Formats: sequence, structure tokens, C-alpha cells
Amino acid sequence: MGTGNVGPYLRFEPDQTNTYLSRDGGLSWVEAHKGAFIYEFGDHGGLMVMADDVRKTSQVVFTWNEGQSWYDFELAGLPVEVDNIVTEPNATATQFLLYGTRGTTGVMYHLDFDALGQPLCKGVWAADSVSSDYETWTPSDGRSTESCVLGRQVTYTRRKATSECFNGEKFERPVNRKNCACTEENFECEMGFARKVGSFECKLADETMMNIPKTCTTSSYYYVDAYRKVPGDSCEGGWQPQKSAIPCPMNSKMSRGAMSVLGSIGMLGGVMIVVTVLSRTETFKGWFANYGFENFNSVKYSSIGAKGPETAMDSDFIDQDADEFANDAPQLMAYNDNYDRDRDRDRDRDRDRDRRDYEPRHKAVRPIDTAAASIPKVQGPPGYSAVNLNSAPPDDNVDLL
Repeated sequence: MGTGNVGPYLRFEPDQTNTYLSRDGGLSWVEAHKGAFIYEFGDHGGLMVMADDVRKTSQVVFTWNEGQSWYDFELAGLPVEVDNIVTEPNATATQFLLYGTRGTTGVMYHLDFDALGQPLCKGVWAADSVSSDYETWTPSDGRSTESCVLGRQVTYTRRKATSECFNGEKFERPVNRKNCACTEENFECEMGFARKVGSFECKLADETMMNIPKTCTTSSYYYVDAYRKVPGDSCEGGWQPQKSAIPCPMNSKMSRGAMSVLGSIGMLGGVMIVVTVLSRTETFKGWFANYGFENFNSVKYSSIGAKGPETAMDSDFIDQDADEFANDAPQLMAYNDNYDRDRDRDRDRDRDRDRRDYEPRHKAVRPIDTAAASIPKVQGPPGYSAVNLNSAPPDDNVDLL
């Protein structure tokens, strides 16, 4: 039972507050009485007694069928401002005490409902049968199909609302319990983690609340529990949360891998600096001949044509085949003193080979001394008179050659 109002927020005006009753553990509610009432349970919950909690009253209201019908009776004397209604701690009796004040004087009433003469209920071990005064009920949140609450399914035996009987003080209520399989609903977030509304995933919210291990390095992770079971929950098996991996803080110590990489980079940088310094000194500059354009000062260049002759006398162009080396593509040859001897040796070998190849062709050409003995003469034009510059006898046929 409870007092309150229907609406989006709680109100405290006397005319807006009523008393409500629920038979399913608060999942649904019905209005029991207009106004705010003070109440108490007896007979294992089968009897409810209440009185006005706001105004002075001389009336007491009760029900023995869980709110389906209400009965009232009058207190003797003037109206009383009721402070409370109590019964024995286990709420198994049918006797109550009502106390309050009348003006400046305190008053107390003893209420005994045994006088109603209700019989004891029967059929507790045959609950839900037609002949039994009892039924079974399992609390639920309205979402789980297994009616699990806090990881367990509990089935209670209670009196039927329509049964006109009392449970009695010696009534032992049968209760059956069964643990359910765990789901995400059975867990809440650990310290430092939070979940959004409508979500069951716990995400890191405050890293400062984490207990960072001493072995944590910048490139590694440490694992912590992001979930914990709801206090009082008794679920078994089912979904089990995994530890959450959290990156180590940036101010953690460096890992061995990172230190080795940085060490290698540092050593490589040191070697490059030493090489650069040495290559700029005159003593070691020859060791670094390929370093920079300034080291090409000692490079020598040959003439265009990799196989060109050193002098004109080495060339055979006077005789013939002036383009003997024309097929050689112009080349820029760079060499230093260490390769001069090899270059000269290769050049001499190539020249000897070219001369051997040339000799057969040279012999095939007819020399000047093998020319014909008589040279054809060209006749002079009509009326031509030749002049002998060497005082030779005149000849009508002049040799032009």
C-alpha cells in the first residue's frame, strides 16, 4: 500500500493525495480510498486496517479480501488525531493498537478482529485448485518472461482474494526459490564506469578512479572489471562480463620495445652524424667519394666516344672508313686515377681488335700502284690548240688528269 497521486510528479495537497493498493508487488496499482490514510497489515497480509492520517477522525476502515470490499466502524468518544496503527512485528496477528491525541490528551485503542468469527483457510498444499483457499504468485518486473527478480524466481503461496477466511498466526507460507541464468540486467557498473539510459554497456567514465598497476607501460593495456553483480542478486551462469582493456596513461614508463626502437633510431642518427663530419674532412674525404657534388672535383672526363682514338695517328680515317667508330654512342666517362691503367689496357685491346677486323677489308681495296697503265684521254674541242707548259711537242689530245 502507499499514499500519493496520479500524475507526472508528486503532489502534497490533501485533496490531491489518495491511498493505493497493489497485489503484484507494485507493478500495478488500484485506488483503495480517497485521501491519505495511515495503515497496517495483519493475519500475514490478509487483513488491512487504516485510519485518516490528515484530519481528526473517529472512524476505522478495514478489509479482509485485499481491497475488494472495505468496512468501517466508529471509535467511541470524540474524534482522534491518529498518530499510528501497529501490530506485532511479524504481522501475523489479527489484533492492533491505534494511538493518537485528542486535544492535549493521548489516547489508545485496542482493535481485535477475531470477533468477526472468520474460519481458518484450507488447502495450502493444494494451491491453485478449486477446493483450495490459496493460490501461487511469482513477483515479476513485467519484462522478464521467467519472472526473475534479483537473479531468482520466487513463488509464494497466498490466500485467494475471494476466500472468506483467516490464515491464523501459526500459518507457514510455502515459498519456492529457483536461481535464474545471469543477464546484463543482473550487473551494474563498477567505480569509474557508467552506462547510458536504456543501455547495459558499461564504458569508462573517469580514468582517475582506476587503480593503475605499476607494470603499466605506454604501449600496453591493463584490464579491470567494468561490471559487478547487483547486491543481493543470486543469478548463476548465463552472461558473464569480461574484463575491460584500458590503455595505460601517456605518462607511464616506456616499454622495452619502445626503448629499443628509440635506441636504434638514436644509434642510427649518431652514425649518420659521425659519417657526415668525417666526410667533410680532408683526411677521410677520399673514403666518401660519392658524397655530394663537391666530391666530383677529382673526376676525369674522356673524349666523346667510348672507343675514340687518343690521337689522329691512331685513326685510320686517312686510308678509309672515316666513320669506323661512328656507331659508338657518345658517352661521358668518369673515372679516377685508380682506373687509368685498366682503361688504357681495355682501349689498346679494342684498337688491336678493330685493326685486325679492318685488315681484310683493306687488302680487298685496289691500291694506287695496281691502276691501269693507260689512262683514257679526253678529246679536245674543234679548233683547240694545246699549250705545252713544259715545252713539250704539241699534242691535240690533252690528258686532263
